[in-house]
Amino acid sequence: MSEGTARRHKVQEEKESYRDAYQRDRDRVLYSSAFRRLAGVTQVAAVSEQLVLHNRLTHSLKVAQMGRRLVQHLRHQAGSPESGFPAGSDLNEDVVETAGLVHDIGHPPFGHIAEEILNQRLVEVASLEGFEGNAQSFRVVTKLARRKKEHPGLNLTRATLNAILKYPRLKTCDSCKTTALWTDRGYGDKWGAYQAEREDFEWVRESSHGELRSANAVLMDWADDISYATHDLEDYFRAGLIPLHGLSVDKERIVKHGLRRLKEQKGFDESRFRDELDTIIDEFGGHLHSQFWETRRNRVQMNKITSSHLTRFVEAVRLLGEPPYVAVDLASQYRVAALKELTWFYVIDRPPLAIQQEGQKRIIGSLFDRLITCLEKSPNSPKIPIQLRVIYRDIAHDDVAKGVSEKSKEARCARAVTDYICLLTEAQAVDLGERLAGRSQSSMFGTWFN
Repeated sequence: MSEGTARRHKVQEEKESYRDAYQRDRDRVLYSSAFRRLAGVTQVAAVSEQLVLHNRLTHSLKVAQMGRRLVQHLRHQAGSPESGFPAGSDLNEDVVETAGLVHDIGHPPFGHIAEEILNQRLVEVASLEGFEGNAQSFRVVTKLARRKKEHPGLNLTRATLNAILKYPRLKTCDSCKTTALWTDRGYGDKWGAYQAEREDFEWVRESSHGELRSANAVLMDWADDISYATHDLEDYFRAGLIPLHGLSVDKERIVKHGLRRLKEQKGFDESRFRDELDTIIDEFGGHLHSQFWETRRNRVQMNKITSSHLTRFVEAVRLLGEPPYVAVDLASQYRVAALKELTWFYVIDRPPLAIQQEGQKRIIGSLFDRLITCLEKSPNSPKIPIQLRVIYRDIAHDDVAKGVSEKSKEARCARAVTDYICLLTEAQAVDLGERLAGRSQSSMFGTWFN
């Protein structure tokens, strides 16, 4: 058995000839309720929109599929269907695919806007380091999701858990900003695991190279960027929000908007960004002749452009002879940054979404505060949803987290409420918030919680 196939918790596996350890990982994630719940969580716009847009589930499926194609491309590039990869890289299609399925599994209802609120609440609690969506995803698969009574989590292999760690560091008192260049895919500037999962994190990273991502994690992260730059962009052209046929009118405003976000990145080259944006404007403007997705011509042309981008971005990865063993073409990284900026400029930072997000902030903040009040007052009260009571109880059985909870009941309650919220869909969060506020007219019979 290779080091990558090792599992944190030793259990008797059924002997199967048709599935290896990494394929079991993939199935465990696909069959989990934590993964299915992503169908009810925002990607960019709310899942309640009438238009058929990506949600976190369909986004994750495409990230997973794209990750698999990246490994297949590298295997073809290496010239050997059996191996051909550098020794120690652990590159594997199933590992990257599973990491793609998992990468957003811990994100709360309403996406990044809710992350901000949860982080504001948790940084005020002694012994807790705040909230981070990637760290929550790692916590879900190592602690919160359950498939066996004998151990917490999904008990995924070391290689798969390492591939999930897009930011392979615990949060420290120092800044988590890396000194690496913006285009160095081997590093990230956030943190990816809570102190509560320190033992799992250290086990996963035993043979890793400092804070350098694994090769599989680099590919998963690139697959995430590819999906954001292509599939999300197509969504908002279809919705009439991004005028891809006439971007030249807003070119300088787009550049200025993008530079506000990107210019602080070490090594970021404004001229390269401008060049890629010029190419994109010419490409879309030369093929799309109106803002209407519904015309057959525009649908065909958009499909051609998206397919061309996907092919280019897959072919942008190459093998290296040393860690992290894979690299991404520089021009393609700037092309992706320019494509992503279109969604930022036309969708994320426009008033209709910003106003809606203000309401979503209040939903999450109020839900957190009300649940905390109930839990601190009486953790065994029937007013507390059963799943939240179980999460609260299990923290006391977690040897790593127990030290924190013994010192501070507030920390234990805050951690439990955060975990619970991050297992809800958006509709559940809204409904529970209304019930707790006394505004719901829903029936007490047949509720989704107990």
